[in-house]
Amino acid sequence: MLRLCILFLMFCFVSPVSNAKTINWLTHDFAPYYILNGQYQHQGRDESIISLLEKQLPAITFNQIIIPSGKVIQELSNTSNNTCALSLYKNDYRKKHIYFTDESSTTGLSPSVAMHSKLADALELPDATEVSLLDLIRDKKLTLGISMSRSYGKEIDSVINTTPDIDLVIRPTRDSLASLTYMLNLKRIDILLGYPSEHYYLAKLMNFDKNLTQRPLIESPALSYGFIGCTKNEQGAKDIAMLNEQLKVIKKTPAYNDVLMRWLPEHLRPLLQERIEK
Repeated sequence: MLRLCILFLMFCFVSPVSNAKTINWLTHDFAPYYILNGQYQHQGRDESIISLLEKQLPAITFNQIIIPSGKVIQELSNTSNNTCALSLYKNDYRKKHIYFTDESSTTGLSPSVAMHSKLADALELPDATEVSLLDLIRDKKLTLGISMSRSYGKEIDSVINTTPDIDLVIRPTRDSLASLTYMLNLKRIDILLGYPSEHYYLAKLMNFDKNLTQRPLIESPALSYGFIGCTKNEQGAKDIAMLNEQLKVIKKTPAYNDVLMRWLPEHLRPLLQERIEK
């Protein structure tokens, strides 16, 4: 009997189940990064990258916690928790409260403008050609749609906020980009500002993707980077170091590259590939 008890205790200490560790991922309902329902469920860019990391770490349990997007930074900053999140913007203020990977977890094209294909043809704007937002709204007098309280980068924000007499349509609702995409298809606005993958996903979901096209902006940086962030405590330091090493591995795989391209229109995929490889 004593021998059986000793064997049982030894099993408990070495069992991978009893020693299994969990990473709690903060996720939110924001397609095409996380797609929680519908025909493209679980095909989101960020949730797919979490899945690639999970395959690299079979001894660790990945648990996804859905919270409002506005609470992600607040939750990560709570040192009594142990949580991580993907695809975060990294700045000096956030680094005081959150551990970040050195390796980027996501790389994408910066904000672009969506427009009707016929308008792009009329303006003689070839596929993947960079255009000037200032020229479109000031000189060509096009009506621009934007989501309220969203930043698009210093230069673009400055163009919007300092250019006088522009025709601007602002939508404040939670689904503002979807509402604006619908307006764009109906030609109630001329151009729509947002990220390329968001434009493409919404247009595809609404069956407008054959009508609409996108152009990158001169005023945007070439690429937009996201990083993994984890709670700034002892466990968070271990998690961030481990995840940083695994990002180096998955970023060399075709599967990772496919995920980055998944929600980009065909004509912008070569542009992203070219910019990544520079």
